[in-house]
Amino acid sequence: MWILLTYLFISILVPTVMGLGSFLVSSKFMSADSFECGFDSFNVSVFPVSLRFFIFCIVFLILDLELIIMSFTPLVLWSNGFIINIVLFLFLVTLSMLLEWMFGSLSWVE
Repeated sequence: MWILLTYLFISILVPTVMGLGSFLVSSKFMSADSFECGFDSFNVSVFPVSLRFFIFCIVFLILDLELIIMSFTPLVLWSNGFIINIVLFLFLVTLSMLLEWMFGSLSWVE
């Protein structure tokens, strides 16, 4: 019981001390200043990310997740209902990929 209380006390005390220390040591800066990559920017140049690039990245992440999920298929191949789930998953990923291709979201050049 004492071990649990000691652990609880330490797990509350350490983040509190770290938070207070960070608050006391931190330098005050204006929130209107821009701060990027560890240096102060002197000009106000914002480079917007194109929507096409954003959609392309999202499709890449989805297909990357598919690869991760498919890499564990030999481990769970004999579980109940696995075949139905994996066929449904592959169907949805293929359908979404075909829709992205049909709408032209995957073409890089406009």
